[in-house]
Amino acid sequence: MPSHTLIQDGRARDAARFTDPSDLSALDSNETIDVLHIANDTDLESLAFALGRIETILIDFPAYTDGRGFSLARQLRTKYGYDGLLIADGPLIPDQYAFALQCGFSAVHIDDETLKRHTIEDWQANLDDFDLTYQRGYAIKAGPATSVFDSRLTALDKRKAADPFFGHSAELTLRKAIKKYQGDIVLATSMGVDSAVLLHMVSRIDPSLPVVFLDTGKHFRETLGYRDDLVSRFGLTDFRNITPDQSQVLAEDPDGTLNQSEPDACCDLRKIRPLEGVINGFGARITGRKRYQTPDRANMAILEAGGAQAKVNPLAYWTAKDVTQYMRQHDLPPHPLLALGYLSIGCQPCTTRVTPGEDPRAGRWRHSEKTECGIHMVDGKWVSSETKATFEAF
Repeated sequence: MPSHTLIQDGRARDAARFTDPSDLSALDSNETIDVLHIANDTDLESLAFALGRIETILIDFPAYTDGRGFSLARQLRTKYGYDGLLIADGPLIPDQYAFALQCGFSAVHIDDETLKRHTIEDWQANLDDFDLTYQRGYAIKAGPATSVFDSRLTALDKRKAADPFFGHSAELTLRKAIKKYQGDIVLATSMGVDSAVLLHMVSRIDPSLPVVFLDTGKHFRETLGYRDDLVSRFGLTDFRNITPDQSQVLAEDPDGTLNQSEPDACCDLRKIRPLEGVINGFGARITGRKRYQTPDRANMAILEAGGAQAKVNPLAYWTAKDVTQYMRQHDLPPHPLLALGYLSIGCQPCTTRVTPGEDPRAGRWRHSEKTECGIHMVDGKWVSSETKATFEAF
């Protein structure tokens, strides 16, 4: 049996998971189906009742000239609301790649003979040349859908002019940003509930990218354990654990209770100053901020190039559901405190559980007016945000 390769986001992925898919007979069971293979003439009504328990669907393409699989994918996404992985399985060519994505496919599964005729570089070049502007709707998670006819006008769209990364998927955004700011870009992570997503993406693109974590000396032990697990799991080779200046800590917070009397001063001592000294040395910073989180972020660009330091927001168009789906899809471990009711996690003394219905950040600095630690950068300066955010800034 020939070996296969998975083409996803223009890159080769491990296809071992798809070597032995289930057929339609698996629908007779009530168990979850990991991978289901269907022909391109399958009656979708026959499997509609089971879509909720099918993780991945492989749609057969007997030949690149047989386009019936594209119609199936579009129906699964639009008519049946299927949100699992859709894989085009067969000898497609790079010229069909972007159209496959626009129809709803997540990736393409090809055998080695096909790959010999069209290399990984061909697939990647096709996606880059396409630039995700001609048919941008498929690439923006929870973003604006755009018809193929309207898309032809996007080269002149002012949003593209203002944001060169507009329409890019999160992984393509990271890949282009890392190339654009080569050697001068950093990812700052809080090791919070969303952090595994960007760390995982970075590990697949460039595990040597500088990743900064601020160890305030007040974190939950579970957060520190989660940090060690993710760094080891993802093979991050330039992970930097930043700590406050101990002489300043001894001078300004000798008994470790500054957070109780002056929480802003505590954040300045343990967060703003130590992080500022490291982050400001880079020309660009990757954040995990999302448009839905606060009104101030509703129109946030994916690439914010103004100011002394550019900000790259690969997840700008993502929702909480997108984060959850990505973590499940890639089997990423959740923060251990998430299951205990901590939906936004900072330093231990200033973080509490939230109850059902509360804003996820209600557990941060509870019973005080403080809503942010102050490590959000505006126009090159670290300033305190007065708007209550919904999740960590990174």
